[in-house]
Amino acid sequence: MTEVHVCCGVGGTGKTTTSAAFAVAQAHAGRRVAVITIDPARRLADALGIGALDNEPRAIDLPDATGTLAALMLDRKGTWDAIVRDRASPETAERLLANPYYQAVSTRLSGSHEYMAVERLYDLVHDGDYDVVVVDTPPTQHVVDFFQAPERVRSILDRSLLAGLFDPNRFVGPATRAAFSVIERLAGQGVMRDIRTFFELFSEISQTFRERSAAVAELLRSNRTRYWLVANAEAPERNDLLGFLGELQEREMRFAGFLVNRVAAAPLGPFPTREELEKLSDAPEGWAETVPRLARLPEEAVARAQDQDARIDRLIAKSQGAPAWFLPDLPDGVRSLDGLRRLAERLPPAAPARGDRRR
Repeated sequence: MTEVHVCCGVGGTGKTTTSAAFAVAQAHAGRRVAVITIDPARRLADALGIGALDNEPRAIDLPDATGTLAALMLDRKGTWDAIVRDRASPETAERLLANPYYQAVSTRLSGSHEYMAVERLYDLVHDGDYDVVVVDTPPTQHVVDFFQAPERVRSILDRSLLAGLFDPNRFVGPATRAAFSVIERLAGQGVMRDIRTFFELFSEISQTFRERSAAVAELLRSNRTRYWLVANAEAPERNDLLGFLGELQEREMRFAGFLVNRVAAAPLGPFPTREELEKLSDAPEGWAETVPRLARLPEEAVARAQDQDARIDRLIAKSQGAPAWFLPDLPDGVRSLDGLRRLAERLPPAAPARGDRRR
């Protein structure tokens, strides 16, 4: 049975890079893995060191890995179109795809991006091609939309809720009929005709749409789906992250742990003293002005690591001892698969929770 791992976090925490490294770790553990991003910033391709991604899984070459890795980036419009072609008759599908209101729904409807993400996730899970699917989500303030999307979009597209668009006269009250008349005049008869046509055509697939939406919502709440919160070591206890943890708990979703990114390593020493630095016989010109700054570097590095330790400890305490993994702050950043592999070594299943962050 395919596992789903959803990586969530606020902007600027390195969530996309962490998601990619998590997927690499799973592939190196011998599993067939797909990683999908729904973050419109499109950073997953950069993290994987490739040119571009689209709506179809693209194989990523991982030398020495016993498993496989594929990556894709959500194409909202492409996913909508695929759903219509798959579930409607050919004639209905072509009419829907050409309908102006459908064009608006498939590109601009609030929540439809997140809903298409979970639809695409559902396909990846049930295709049977992968043991693990890793999801890179948008920043936390938008992830709640990810959870609510199935129900929200299902309610918006429920024909019964908009029955008045088809037959305003079904309402007995003259005030209600008058209100619909005003709406039609304001929107224009052509717009209202397009909307009516859309719902008439959509009714052909509405039942399967509702059933699929319910199945998607169930997948997000099932035991096969786990949620990871990505935190920045410089400020891991941010209220928005802890607030999102509360959202997970309230929804009874399976929280797997924190992935704390950019953890500084305390220098091991020994280090030259200021006096030793000042006595260097072959020092370049201007060395005397540089020595004080160089002498303070080890102390500052230790202080930074200790400050991060304290912040991470507070985060774990506030979350009642939740498990946490620590990803090192690589000097050159993560620009290739080699960098992702270095991070993957610190992630499950390769590393246990609360590993030694100093190594």
